[in-house]
Amino acid sequence: MNPARPLAQAVASSTQSATAAAGATAARTTPRRRVRPSASSSSATTLVPPSRDLIGPPCPLSNLRPVYYAPLFPSLHAVASPSSSSTPSSSRAAHPYSLSEFPTASPSSSSSSTSSARAKKLARLRDVQHELATADLAWRLARYRLDAFNQAFWARHNAEFLRQRDAFLSRQQQQQQHASSHEVGAAGEPGAAEAYPPGPSAALSPVAGGASDVALASFYAAYLEHTRADYARYNTQLWRMQGALLWPAVRAEARRWRWRWECRRAGVKPHEV
Repeated sequence: MNPARPLAQAVASSTQSATAAAGATAARTTPRRRVRPSASSSSATTLVPPSRDLIGPPCPLSNLRPVYYAPLFPSLHAVASPSSSSTPSSSRAAHPYSLSEFPTASPSSSSSSTSSARAKKLARLRDVQHELATADLAWRLARYRLDAFNQAFWARHNAEFLRQRDAFLSRQQQQQQHASSHEVGAAGEPGAAEAYPPGPSAALSPVAGGASDVALASFYAAYLEHTRADYARYNTQLWRMQGALLWPAVRAEARRWRWRWECRRAGVKPHEV
């Protein structure tokens, strides 16, 4: 038996254990490379508008809330997201040829007839969908015109009201200062208190950080009298425009029912079109 053989085996085993320990230490200390998922794998490829009406915050000038009127078919107004437009095209991107015209396998006669019948139904439903979408666009634009009319009127009148109110308060303040200067100048004369009885200074004193309603009562009355004819014209035009939207509103609801009936008649769910 060779006495150097156990020593060589011990050296080899110690070398292997040291190598394994060094490899484990390197594996722990070496940072792993993080692979960033490609943008093409993102599920959000298109942006579809909301399917319900949305109400925004009130305008600080007109105090009216803007309304977003959802289209009847939001999928027709979908647009590509910025991330998907900048990424390379995937396998499902638009193909230069119609792939449906080149079937990979020759289908049977029954399956081909069924698929052709379904394709005809889907094509007819798409035609009906575009017809209803065109009418729905006119309905949405009519409501937007009414909202724009209200926004323009109240923004203009509120701005004019604030301008005239500030001018009125400025005049009242100047009158108060002029009256107080006269009172101070005539304070030493006999009978000065009887010559200047208490005026509207008490009513014009600001309350809660602004002029009181008593001080602005005369301004309110004069302003309403001045804008009476304008408000009357606004009310007449408003009722006329709202009355003109009654029948289009009925037709808009009828379009929703017609679309449901067309899908039920074709045996297709609305989201499949």
